[in-house]
Amino acid sequence: MPEAATNFIATREARTPMPDSLPAVWIVDDSPIQGQAFARALTGAYDVSIYTSGAVVLETLAEGPALPNVLVLDWHMPDLTGIEVCEYIRRTKDRVQLPILMLTAQELGRGAVEALQAGANDFVAVPVSPIELRARISSLVEVASLHARLAAAEGRLRVEADFRERFMGMLAHDLRQPLNSLWMASQVLSRSGSLEPKLSTVIDVQLRAVQRMKRMITELLDFTRIRPETGMPIERQPTDLGAIVRSNVGEILLSHPHQPIETSIAESCYGNWDPDRLAQVCSNLLNNAIEHNPAHARIVVALRSEPNRVELCVINHGVTIPDEVIPTLFQAYRRGPHKRGEGVGLGLYIVDQIVRAHQGTLSVSTGDGATQFTVTLPRDVLA
Repeated sequence: MPEAATNFIATREARTPMPDSLPAVWIVDDSPIQGQAFARALTGAYDVSIYTSGAVVLETLAEGPALPNVLVLDWHMPDLTGIEVCEYIRRTKDRVQLPILMLTAQELGRGAVEALQAGANDFVAVPVSPIELRARISSLVEVASLHARLAAAEGRLRVEADFRERFMGMLAHDLRQPLNSLWMASQVLSRSGSLEPKLSTVIDVQLRAVQRMKRMITELLDFTRIRPETGMPIERQPTDLGAIVRSNVGEILLSHPHQPIETSIAESCYGNWDPDRLAQVCSNLLNNAIEHNPAHARIVVALRSEPNRVELCVINHGVTIPDEVIPTLFQAYRRGPHKRGEGVGLGLYIVDQIVRAHQGTLSVSTGDGATQFTVTLPRDVLA
């Protein structure tokens, strides 16, 4: 049996078992005297294990499922140096999974750089006082514990987010079914041509209410899909934004036949985008313009094409947005002033999230009795 392994076994058998609740510290030092001195300095606060070989500690890490809270590595060892052991460990375990304190007798400046480049969390020059050793190890244990708690909290948040998304999906599905039935029944009555004027007006109000409810359900469902780290999920493909704008304007005119909409659509408005999400952007901005527009006031939709980007502008006239409202206009659950329609305040937030997912920008400007929303999209962005 190799001498290093023999020393390791002897040391493990001789040491006094420590309570499981204490943080585990593994000391790797080829000097038994120095290793025992470090162990005495940590007694009572940590469950200490001593290894006299870098190779043995690597074998132990590979075989055992449990990791120490901190690994203390001596720089100079005969079989593998502390730097080599550190570099090998960092191939599979990062600084959070296994914090490493490097012991070095080298000049601090050069030694610190090498230790940190190899993946050590911290370093200390030997000889080191027991107080400093305990303080450095305590700091590493505390940071690792905080990371572990953050990771656990993140895991719980992910589970909750997934549950909310599944719940909203089921709720949206269950709500859409009766709404679709109501929509189709109202459409049949509206097209019958035999309704009294008063009843026809009631049916029109009912159709608009169903449309709003369907939009609200879609917005709530999209809201649950947005992740802080990744934003709104999109699926890029070659897309003609001009065709999307024309289609949306046509749909708006069907439901608002008396609304004057002036369009200016440039040619070659192609890019690598998500067509369904951009249709949603266009629809939300148009509906938002109508809700804030005085009756029959002109709405302008302009689509401009430049070599590296495309710009969509939606302009409505009427009461402009107060300056103090603009900084929070794209936040969730915010509703603009003088809004006639009913909603949950997610429309512009979702538009902003979709544009951000395309690495574009959404801005708003006011002046001369008009409000302009501008979407700028880069044409070619890798998915």
